[in-house]
Amino acid sequence: MELPRDEIAFRKEYEGLVLDRTIRTVFRPGNRIYPSWRGYRPGEIVTARIIDRCGSDELAIPPLFNDHRVRVRIAALRYLHIDELTDEDFDGSSPDIFDVASLEEHLLYIYRRPIEAFGRMVTRIGLDYPDED
Repeated sequence: MELPRDEIAFRKEYEGLVLDRTIRTVFRPGNRIYPSWRGYRPGEIVTARIIDRCGSDELAIPPLFNDHRVRVRIAALRYLHIDELTDEDFDGSSPDIFDVASLEEHLLYIYRRPIEAFGRMVTRIGLDYPDED
């Protein structure tokens, strides 16, 4: 299922971090660097959206979003093996994602597939907020 390339989605539990513009690091499984599927380019500005009801890629059901929209800049992208992440890589992430084990648990919860399904590869996405410039 294709979603707009100029958006980045967040679950409802992270809405406050997005609206407060405090989340600066997110992780996605696999390669999310353009032209890969759902990939981003360094420096591009996209819209952060909040998911009210999750969808399903497998069933081709799109998520439903609320009305909040926040402009974010893709400040940095790194595609790497999850075991190569360092403590500093988690700076700016949500409080529930603070090490490799918590990230693996989080990705399993969100994507319903173990990180091994993605070759243990992740994309670390650094965000900033252009409206703060």
